Amino acid sequence: MHQVSVLEDIIFAMADSLRNKVELLAPARNAETGCVAIDAGADAVYIGAARFGARSAAGNSVEDIAGLADYAHRYGARVYVTVNTLLTDDELDEARRLIIDLHNAGADAFIVQDVRIAGLDLPDDIEFHASTQCDIRTADRAIELERMGFSQMVLARELSIDEIGEICRKTNSTVETFIHGALCVSYSGRCYLSERVCGRSANRGECAQMCRLPYDLIDEEGRTLQKGKYLLSLKDFDASGRIGDLLDAGVRSFKIEGRLKDKNYVKNITGYYRQIIDKAISERNLTKSSLGETELGFVPDVRRTFYRGGTEYFLGGKRERGLCTMVTGKAMGGMITDRRELRNGDGVCWVTKDGELRGCQIDGCETLPDASVRLFRNNDIEFERLLTKSNTVRKIGLDIEVSDENTGFKICEKNYQTELVVECQHEEGRNSEKVMQAWRDQFSRLGDTEFKADAIELKFSKPWFVPASVMAGWRREMVELTRKMVAKSRGSRVAKRTIDNRKIDAVRLFPKESMRCRYCIRYELGMCLKDKKSYRGKLWIRNSSGRKFELGFDCGKCEMTIL
Repeated sequence: MHQVSVLEDIIFAMADSLRNKVELLAPARNAETGCVAIDAGADAVYIGAARFGARSAAGNSVEDIAGLADYAHRYGARVYVTVNTLLTDDELDEARRLIIDLHNAGADAFIVQDVRIAGLDLPDDIEFHASTQCDIRTADRAIELERMGFSQMVLARELSIDEIGEICRKTNSTVETFIHGALCVSYSGRCYLSERVCGRSANRGECAQMCRLPYDLIDEEGRTLQKGKYLLSLKDFDASGRIGDLLDAGVRSFKIEGRLKDKNYVKNITGYYRQIIDKAISERNLTKSSLGETELGFVPDVRRTFYRGGTEYFLGGKRERGLCTMVTGKAMGGMITDRRELRNGDGVCWVTKDGELRGCQIDGCETLPDASVRLFRNNDIEFERLLTKSNTVRKIGLDIEVSDENTGFKICEKNYQTELVVECQHEEGRNSEKVMQAWRDQFSRLGDTEFKADAIELKFSKPWFVPASVMAGWRREMVELTRKMVAKSRGSRVAKRTIDNRKIDAVRLFPKESMRCRYCIRYELGMCLKDKKSYRGKLWIRNSSGRKFELGFDCGKCEMTIL
């Protein structure tokens, strides 16, 4: 009991220092994309390691992650590495060595699903976050992981704001929620459909995305109720209208999904949520967890890059229809209200009267459906060019003070408490105005760094002349000192780990059910069993190769299973 009490005290003290810091967490397919996310305003990025990541197609070397960490730390931002697959026993030692290498390379934390990783023989200062694959849907589950030593946890996407709030109130670890991007139809970590059909385990980073394929819906008499529909392909999560509610509930890390997305997507979505979160935290006396201000060079719009349509899913606390587009598992884009906006090279699509999706690329002579048909743009050529060309710049403001000393000068940066004392022979300048301006010019020349000079104060007894080359050297030294202080500002969230691997069984990879969901096909199609007039027989879905899967329904929990 004493050990648990001490652990709770450590976690509480850690959480108390962070409760006013808010994190925007962006995805990084690779180091280059991660740097783009940092420039666009991300407080942290998450990136896959060379092995053991839940997106096997998005692995990165230790060297590349080290480079990203160095860049992120210049802004007090953090880098989280995903090592979030289930491991076999003989992979644990390789994972341990990889984590140590990445930790030494500058990784700030590791997102894991297999909790045995946190119980390995690892340095005490390594921070672990519980992946969404840990299926964190209740306060009890969150408390269990917190007591194991997880300092941050990614909640299940299916939760309402009230359910999220309950977990936040009962735990002291940082609570992280998804706010944008693709929705897994199954509870994360509970989907085995890909593994059953293709032998590719989602829990091993090899998901074949079976939910994005078309299916027939079959009743027990063999009748086809729906043919070739995307019954499991959910729209994209869009919680942009709920950021304030989530902050009030206690969420302090907001996660954008998309480790397979390109740079333009990441730039657009990160910039979009940076603006929304900044407004929300300013209204609540909260602060972002990294430093610097971003100038995007474009107006972000989530509908103009990859977009399946948006849904708040279950955030509002009630079940709603329209979670699937039904006609495609791919991006439809945003709806066009004025067709004069279209440009050559744009991709457009529409749904025919027969419920079929059609599309084309605009080349100046395409025959589009009449104006009564809703038209969607799924490739915005002009916006993509703008994103590619936009000079997104992030700068940290400095307050510089230079004063004269008996044998030299003292150069201070007030915001980050850096101080540089230099000895130098100096003489009084002949033209005081010109000399003082030369000092200001030299210490404002920060254009090739992550800094900008918000203020420069000169406290001199006389207008001292120093060669420009000497001042430039001092400026560079000041920048390096300040850079080190900024890197330290990102802090640490390490909690004592109490996992005993001997007491954790190997994870069962083939449970009876292929998938468990809060989403329900019956409800989506108006066939809810709570409606007494609804069809009450059994239902199956059938894929294009003819394989059938029985659907199960637990109306008490409002859950659907695929067997």
